[in-house]
Amino acid sequence: MNIKPKILIFCDYYLPGFKSGGGMRTIVNIVDRLSEKFDFWIITRDHDGTLDKTPYTTVKINDWNEVGKAKVYYLSRDNVKISKLRELIISVRPNLLYSNSYFATLTIYVLKLRKLRLIPKTNLVIAPCGELSIGALQLKRRKKMFFLAYAKISALYQDIIWKASSEIEKKEIENVKGKGGEIYIAPDLPPKVIFEHFRKELKPPKIAGEAKMIFLSRFMKKKNFKWLLENLTKIKGKLTIDIYGPLEDETYWQECQKLINDLPANIKIGYKGSIPFESVLNNMVKYHFFILPTLGENFGHVFLEALACGCPLIISDRTPWLDLEQKGIGWDLALENPQKWVETLNYCINLDDLNYSKISDKSRNFVVDWLADPEIETNTLTMLQHSLGQSSIRVS
Repeated sequence: MNIKPKILIFCDYYLPGFKSGGGMRTIVNIVDRLSEKFDFWIITRDHDGTLDKTPYTTVKINDWNEVGKAKVYYLSRDNVKISKLRELIISVRPNLLYSNSYFATLTIYVLKLRKLRLIPKTNLVIAPCGELSIGALQLKRRKKMFFLAYAKISALYQDIIWKASSEIEKKEIENVKGKGGEIYIAPDLPPKVIFEHFRKELKPPKIAGEAKMIFLSRFMKKKNFKWLLENLTKIKGKLTIDIYGPLEDETYWQECQKLINDLPANIKIGYKGSIPFESVLNNMVKYHFFILPTLGENFGHVFLEALACGCPLIISDRTPWLDLEQKGIGWDLALENPQKWVETLNYCINLDDLNYSKISDKSRNFVVDWLADPEIETNTLTMLQHSLGQSSIRVS
């Protein structure tokens, strides 16, 4: 009987949570798709997201739980400490350590334990999940720059394996990582199928001169919604944008509300709150387009979900999803050219049902074909095998 290698994953938030974004979804998909080859153990916090500190009531806190195909340990706030992590790592005896954050406290504690040799020598993979993009580093810039300088001087991140989701993120990692270490490019792992029960009849009819758009994300400065609001005054026709997701920056939201209140009557912006992951697709399919003027994304699971719902994308050009217009599935637009955003939005609003249906169908078909590519899973599998020392794959 072959014993599967143990991979111990550190992530701030995990199931049953749903408010923390794509980094968590990548871990969920890795566990779901690769559990036949690896034995997954996960250490996480006992609550959902940065704003909601209420402990889960459906899992055992400070104990191991069987969650899907993984064993998950939920740390109470008083147990998020280096001594507890050391105890858990030694008890699990993993073959590989994996963290889906650069700045997270759990990641830093693991790095310190390795550097001080307080845990057995084990390879460590870190997936920054977009935290090192230019846009992300501008938020809380002084604090992050201080930590990046400290990390380089102390060689805290030395001798690790970096997981980049794209060539763009590889360059971002190279800018901060310092000497040593290796970078492996493996796009974030999506589920095998998204919205299997999609039917075209679920889409709303598209009336020329009107459009319904959805903004679904953690609401924070990095997602750049205020910038969008500042450029909506030249929009003609009826435009509705509904916002879904946790309000992670209350001050930023208040600034946005002031702009929303001053918008002309033909533009309606509504906040719909957070919705469980299981309800995302059934809500998203009710819209014509997905819009996100983000300052930077390393991958973007929500883009695939939108396309699977037949929603063409209107996003910035600061993600790996480029050349959307040539593919007929949306637009990736420069933030430096707000006039192009206005022109694109007006174009989308003016589309009639026949022409809208063409790009909606292309969007759905694109993601179905993309998910069917076996290389998507192979990239992550090979990266983990290499990190475990099971292959001699050459990395960057």
